[in-house]
Amino acid sequence: MAKIKLGRGEVVLADMAPPMRGLIFPFLELIIATALSWMLIGWMDAAGVDAGIRNAVVGIWFLIALWRFVLPLIRQRRQRFVVTNKRVLFVPSGRGRTESIPLMQIRGVRRRRGGLDIGVLGYGEAVHFDDVGHAKRVQALIEEQLP
Repeated sequence: MAKIKLGRGEVVLADMAPPMRGLIFPFLELIIATALSWMLIGWMDAAGVDAGIRNAVVGIWFLIALWRFVLPLIRQRRQRFVVTNKRVLFVPSGRGRTESIPLMQIRGVRRRRGGLDIGVLGYGEAVHFDDVGHAKRVQALIEEQLP
């Protein structure tokens, strides 16, 4: 994650990552892939299948576990929602651009579907940020900071 550069006199009040509940389905997929793969490997051991094929199945299981669980975990942990005493920052998990909204331009904030809707001056609709950890506390914190 790129380092966030704070301005002079700026203090981080909240630094949130998305909640872990977003990893329920990748975790269940990991359990199913592990169970099926290792049952197949156990059958291969009992049937006397060549060790090279067995090792290939272990490698395929490893790639599936990496692709379906480890990479989503890394992506989710890299996403940040930061509230400072001067602005609100959203750092996406990919190489996307960091969104910065000065508190002076925020006209309101509310929780919706596990995320936050932030009303910004000059926008017809609120800007929605998905999966903000502790959304209720972050909402209260932003409302405290509004002028």
